[in-house]
Amino acid sequence: MRISVTDLYEFGPFQLDPPERLLLCNGRPVPLPPRAFDLLLVLVERRGHLVEKEELLRQIWGDSFVEESNLAVNISFLRKVLNDDRRLHKYIETVSKKGYRFVAEVRQVGHSEPPQATLNDSRKASVESPATLPAPIDHPGGPGEREGNRKVSYARLFGAAVFGFILVVILSRAVQQRLVYGSQPAQSASIHSLAVLPFQTLGSKGDDDYIGLGMADALISRLANTGKISVRPTSAVQPYAKGRRDPKTVGQEQGVEAVLDGRIQQEAGHIRLTVQLIRVRDGLQLWGDTFDQQSHNIFALEDELSERMAQAIRLQLTGEESRRFTKRLTEKPDAYEAYVKGRYFWNKRTEVGLNKGLEYFRQAISLDPAFAEAYVGIADSYAALGLYAVHPPNEAFPTAREAGKRALEMDDSLAEAHATLGFIDFYYEWNATDSATEFRRALASNPHYAMAHSWYAESLAAMGHYPEAAAEAHLALQDDPLSPVISTNAGWALSLAGHYDEAIDTLKKAIEIDPNFPRAHFRLGKVYEQQGLYTLAIAELEQAVRLAERDSYYQASLGHAYAVSGDKNRARSVLENLQARSRRQYAPAYGIALVYAGLGEKDSAFEWLQKAYEDRSTSMVFLKVDPELTSLRSDPRFGQLSQRINY
Repeated sequence: MRISVTDLYEFGPFQLDPPERLLLCNGRPVPLPPRAFDLLLVLVERRGHLVEKEELLRQIWGDSFVEESNLAVNISFLRKVLNDDRRLHKYIETVSKKGYRFVAEVRQVGHSEPPQATLNDSRKASVESPATLPAPIDHPGGPGEREGNRKVSYARLFGAAVFGFILVVILSRAVQQRLVYGSQPAQSASIHSLAVLPFQTLGSKGDDDYIGLGMADALISRLANTGKISVRPTSAVQPYAKGRRDPKTVGQEQGVEAVLDGRIQQEAGHIRLTVQLIRVRDGLQLWGDTFDQQSHNIFALEDELSERMAQAIRLQLTGEESRRFTKRLTEKPDAYEAYVKGRYFWNKRTEVGLNKGLEYFRQAISLDPAFAEAYVGIADSYAALGLYAVHPPNEAFPTAREAGKRALEMDDSLAEAHATLGFIDFYYEWNATDSATEFRRALASNPHYAMAHSWYAESLAAMGHYPEAAAEAHLALQDDPLSPVISTNAGWALSLAGHYDEAIDTLKKAIEIDPNFPRAHFRLGKVYEQQGLYTLAIAELEQAVRLAERDSYYQASLGHAYAVSGDKNRARSVLENLQARSRRQYAPAYGIALVYAGLGEKDSAFEWLQKAYEDRSTSMVFLKVDPELTSLRSDPRFGQLSQRINY
């Protein structure tokens, strides 16, 4: 649907502002669900002409299947909003069996500064009685986002940093003003769970998805660090950076009470930011606002934005919580820009993405050596590269630890830094006490940090504390239900706890979310093998190997599955490939030990497990519980090695 970006439409006491998606009545905002707004806009743009029902359904709902009654309900809703006479329609006319026509006189005027409606006006418009404004009707689908492959100019990149600062300023000052203005009206009820969508950049040219995603990441981090609201992590909302999305549908998928959505437009150093907070259960816009400023005058925005945003989010914060919430990540826009790009690439969780993210985190630190969150990015990158066996553990994890500790020297309250140190204590140091301490500290700072719950679940399962592991896995899924990483880790922990059916269901859901996520196929294959379902196990493990050719662990588990299913020749072929790789580059010795264990060659298996102990193969932490090593547990050498791991 074409939307004018320069003109407003006026009819009667109403003003329709397409770029800001606002309907005003005598200067006061009238809340409309997204589909109702789109429907009104189409009719106004085609004023005086019949718009047939089929065309309206196609333009408003796209490819989504909806019945004609949905259109009629939304037309009825608009008529009530416009106070249109039931018999003599002065705005929307019905053409029997055909469609609808907008019949009111419309004045098209140039875009001006948005009306300065007060917060009280906005709230009053949001709570008109049901007789005047019935419950909004909304359906899946939404405007698509533009994609491109051209590089983004430095000016647009600088704009990304500016936008991020604006969002931080808005919410930071909102909390500060909350302490001044006191209690909120009943209609702006407290929100306990929230998803922040990647902000759309209107009129953008090029592959700049990371801009809107980076801004969402900064906002998510600040809200999550308060510990007072459950906020879906960046990994959960990243899939919405492209394609059509409807806030209400997203909220239902994410299992949250509200969704924050926004659009950004920049022209010649001028910024326009439009935000809306949508309640999921009925699609009602709880709050919305527009901010206009010169891009170079970032900090001058603070007072204006704080006044207009003061009571949009109800957070009862202590002094320390308020300090964490209002603290800026950095005072240098170019460092923030690099950090945003780093998080964008890191969240892809691929070898290329991790290395690209690492490059940008380093750049951020070079621009601002006091940027604590950028050091967390360095730690996260090296820890993931070590886990996926891209770098040898003896190289990756010490560097990750150094960066994580540096971040905590700057800000000891960072939940992400504590969780990453717990991850290192778990997978590399094999230190159960220290890892548990760090995971608990992370969750004390942010009780809804899904990744901390997820890693803690795996560590508890490695120790054989299965009920506690299952509980943490469920908490992780509750805080981030649509993350393939969280679901995959949960499936592994649940399978070790003996909850095989639930583990399989959880891993299948992870694959539904992202069919190309190799670790989900890998874990599912291992669970199938535990149950003796070798054909299914081999199919999943082969898929994992296809999706991630260089991962030695995936190939090793496939070789083990070949061996225990009776296909010794293919198992030995995998073994030869792994041994040849180990002579050229790092390949975890633990993987080679797995294939020997499957083949029943115990002496060779223990020889390579000893090498795995020496090279700190990350999977050694699961030595006591790994089902692929069951055939070795009766050997005295296994008990001796287990005591050395001491996890």
